[in-house]
Amino acid sequence: METEVVDSEHLKFFTPFQSLSDKQLDYIAVNAQVLSIGVGKTIIDLNSNSRDKYLLLEGSLRLLSFDDSVSLIQANTDRARNPIAQLRPSRYKVSTSSPSKILILQDDFLDTAIEQADVKSSYSIDETILDDEHEEERILYELILELQQGNFILPSLPSVATRIRETIEGDGSSAADIANVILTDPSIAAKIIKAANSALYQRRTKAEDCKTAVVSLGTKVTTQLVIAFTLKELFNSPNEMLKKRMKQLWEHSIEIAAVSFVLAKITSGFNAEHALLAGLIHDIGIVAILNKATEHPRIMDSEEHLDKVIHKMHGQVGSSILKRWDFSADFIAVTEETENWMRDDNEESDLVDIINMAHLHSYIGSPKQRDVPIIDQVPAFHKMALGQLTPKLSIKVLEKAHEKIEQTKALLNI
Repeated sequence: METEVVDSEHLKFFTPFQSLSDKQLDYIAVNAQVLSIGVGKTIIDLNSNSRDKYLLLEGSLRLLSFDDSVSLIQANTDRARNPIAQLRPSRYKVSTSSPSKILILQDDFLDTAIEQADVKSSYSIDETILDDEHEEERILYELILELQQGNFILPSLPSVATRIRETIEGDGSSAADIANVILTDPSIAAKIIKAANSALYQRRTKAEDCKTAVVSLGTKVTTQLVIAFTLKELFNSPNEMLKKRMKQLWEHSIEIAAVSFVLAKITSGFNAEHALLAGLIHDIGIVAILNKATEHPRIMDSEEHLDKVIHKMHGQVGSSILKRWDFSADFIAVTEETENWMRDDNEESDLVDIINMAHLHSYIGSPKQRDVPIIDQVPAFHKMALGQLTPKLSIKVLEKAHEKIEQTKALLNI
């Protein structure tokens, strides 16, 4: 093994470093250990309790699980963005499957570096580089400035959902009061009745009218479903190109909502409708950015620019929307932390864990599976009921729940 020096620019590829300043990256580059390692060398032993973190710079690694399943991680892929097999004790024996370069960071050293950065700060930019060579940066600067100054128009919660919330929060509201508000939107009223009579809720008595449906579902579930049903109208655009993206985004949101609903059902301490709603709103920031893009031809002219703006801003915009809608902190965290696979903020599972696990399960069998961590490498997996099983068995649990997932998707597409 030979020790080398890492390029600080290369560090920006890795998730743990993406919020750090150039000065902090330079510090890490100078002080970190980089090893060039030949084929077949063990990097991490099974059941290792070492707190060091390993990042793959070049080459490929072979991960042999405790249940003898094997997977590979290639450098410069999305799966290599996070530390390799970082759960402790390690559930993998990790070895090189080709000549590789590994960045090794002591746990306390990395934590110190990350603490020096404000990982939740707004995206910022040096105004001195806002020239034609930095088009993408200039677009981001303009949009974030608009957001900070209150000139970025955020979508409003549909009126019927707002009125339902106000009615329920008022003193002495009854099922009849709630039903009367819902009936101002016949389409939503019909969906609530169909939901109450659906296989998902399996009520003994059939709901013939809106009031009976509200009584059958309960006020909390009714409110969450009304919001869920009304959200679909936000996923639309008069622009044909964006209309297609909105449709794809809504279909993705329904998929995540349906899997989240089922995961919450089998995980103690969660409300299934709460998780369903979180799945629907987790990308709400993208909706606002897509609508905003119509005001900025420079974004519309480039799919690459649009995608990068979405990647940089959707969490911040989504958080702003849900704060405006007066949603609770756990929903806001979902917009900020979705797809932060190695997030490990709490000992107990939370709503973000549900949404992230829903993503990973929804990607199984799709091309996206190659670009995300293996399920049991993710801290959320081990906090939830599925974490008591092997990854293969957890997948089988959801396969058995396939009918419930399809019923939930059908409900949202009423």
